[in-house]
Amino acid sequence: MSTISIQSPTGTWASEQPRTFRIGREADNDIVAVEPTVSRRHAEIRAAGDGWEVVDLGSSHGTRLDGRPVRQALLTGTCTLSFGAEGEALTLRVSVSAPVAAPPPAAVAPVAPSPSAAPPVAAPPPAGFPPPPPPGPTDRPQAGPAFPPASPLLAQTVVTGAALPGFPGAGGPSLLVRRRDGGDLRFQPHMPVRIGRDPSCEVVVDDAAVSRLHAVIEPRPDGWWWVDRSTAGSYLDGERITSHKIEEPVEVLLGHPTAGFELELVPVVNASQAAASIAKKKRRGQMRLAAAVFGLVLGVGGGLTVVEVLGDDDNGGGGTTGGSAGLSASDLARAKAAAVFLIAVDDTGTPTHSGSGSIISEDGLILTNAHVALPSAPGQGGASEVPDPDYLLVSLTSEDDDKPATAAYRAEPIVTDGYLDLAVLKISADADGNPLEDSEIDLPEPLPVGDSDELRTGDEITALGYPSIGNVRASLDRPLTVTRGVVSTFQSDEIVGTERGLIDSDVRLGSGNSGGPSINDDGELIGINTAVITAGSEDAGAITQGSALIRPVALADEVLRIAEEGGDPDYVSPYAEELPDAADVPDDATFRPAGWARDGEQGDCAGSSSPEAPQTMSAETGEMLYAEYVIEGLPDGIPIGVTYSSLDGDDQLGSLQDTWSFGEASVCIYVPFEVPTGVSGVNGAFVVGEQGQVVAENPLQLQ
Repeated sequence: MSTISIQSPTGTWASEQPRTFRIGREADNDIVAVEPTVSRRHAEIRAAGDGWEVVDLGSSHGTRLDGRPVRQALLTGTCTLSFGAEGEALTLRVSVSAPVAAPPPAAVAPVAPSPSAAPPVAAPPPAGFPPPPPPGPTDRPQAGPAFPPASPLLAQTVVTGAALPGFPGAGGPSLLVRRRDGGDLRFQPHMPVRIGRDPSCEVVVDDAAVSRLHAVIEPRPDGWWWVDRSTAGSYLDGERITSHKIEEPVEVLLGHPTAGFELELVPVVNASQAAASIAKKKRRGQMRLAAAVFGLVLGVGGGLTVVEVLGDDDNGGGGTTGGSAGLSASDLARAKAAAVFLIAVDDTGTPTHSGSGSIISEDGLILTNAHVALPSAPGQGGASEVPDPDYLLVSLTSEDDDKPATAAYRAEPIVTDGYLDLAVLKISADADGNPLEDSEIDLPEPLPVGDSDELRTGDEITALGYPSIGNVRASLDRPLTVTRGVVSTFQSDEIVGTERGLIDSDVRLGSGNSGGPSINDDGELIGINTAVITAGSEDAGAITQGSALIRPVALADEVLRIAEEGGDPDYVSPYAEELPDAADVPDDATFRPAGWARDGEQGDCAGSSSPEAPQTMSAETGEMLYAEYVIEGLPDGIPIGVTYSSLDGDDQLGSLQDTWSFGEASVCIYVPFEVPTGVSGVNGAFVVGEQGQVVAENPLQLQ
């Protein structure tokens, strides 16, 4: 097998074993690009026989080999690869040496080329690159900490020797990285420092919440900069950071704003600079304290009243935590009363599925999910196994926490956005179907709508709803559930064009919570509980999508406006037209049911199950299990979902929807399912496209 060396302006990757190097903007690629014209899954450099080839993965702006556009090309000698539009491309220099039969001994003379073979002509190095490394195995850096042992397929190193153009070189401060396990590492400013789970990183973090390549600390002309490359994020003082200059000692949390893996980063300057910085910080602290005390010394009747200073409590403008005293009992009671249990009933009078909702007006408007109210709404995708209801029963929360909600009204959807998975219902009759005027509707106080744009990572939220999925016919009454967590991060939505497409939280949700409210500490509605889908891959480890995905209420502005004006049953999401349909699912895309796993064991996708040979597992009521699937070749943007039904198909047990965003590489998806009462088995059907085409069935026989 020939040896390959791939060099970028910030690093070098090398291997003499067959493997694939993935290139793109997504953080789980082997070579992560920051250039905007590089696609999320742009290309691969992979083994081809004894050699290596580059393959474009259908990128938007193409791949070029020594300036020539290519879709697939063999790599020989030394060449230049460019990914993306000219002038805005990621450029790599690639060197492929002759095949080696075995690892070289500790000391070996250079091997002369065959007299009959002309030596390859090296392409001129692109601007910004250091001199090319010599052929053969890449040496480890001589300066800095020792590297941990690397897998043969992860023989990644960094550029050593002279400082890279644009880097400060030996004149800048070194960097001390302190880990919570007590291991301190010091780095000189001639090379970037990679942090992640990959054993070849300079700082290896063995934590499931940390990405394979989580972040890079770059030495720039003005000092060290933290650059996040992860999915779950990096956090400083509770705020997510993507780029941050390290001017003084800071503590960064990886993967979670409060419970993440902690690293202390210390730029090592000379003693006099450090002493001056500490003195300056002390002076700033004394001035802040004096200002706070002065502001709290009030003149009263010619005397002075001094109010004790407890601390500098700033809520960062979010209005949900920080200086807030937390969710009051009265605000929680109002939210509990405004949360409703929804039961979908078909035209034969048979309950088909259930969900939750929020009372948002005195005349009977209820906000919920589209997949609860109208599963066939354009833009939904993955819900055709669940029929549209003839009406929805609205059950009001009991004042007694131990008692279930009781059916009081019937409601129908008056406006639905399938893509955003939002709908507004209008109460039209009592539980028996007798029509009602608005004046005859007697509801608890509506839930006030807050501003989800004010949310910040680390803010506390409370989710309400009616989970514990099961046989809907046998559980028409159900008590309210309240769970609490924090905003972990925000999921972007390229189709909507927002960085706040979903609130990603650690609050615990289950099927049946769908459509229910999440509130802030002022008791205001700031999100609609929407989905829980998690993914992982063999190469990248877990890709955390959070234990709860909540649609920000700010994205409901349009459906709320239409509902307040009387509704529009024919309304279609403006984003639905931008979604690929089932015809866009490639013929070679594969969907394999990988069986079921218990909580804490999910993510391997090592099992199997089929209608002919269902998996068998013992489980208790309320236990969380995960249906697993291996998906490959599915483009981003395709609607997906999992619908749960009893093994005989008579009962719908719930559904989860999302839009595929994990790329076309092989990915392990694991979807949660809470074991209900009285169900002997479940079938998890993975569906794709607007029509909800079933592509994989994953049955489980419960014991």
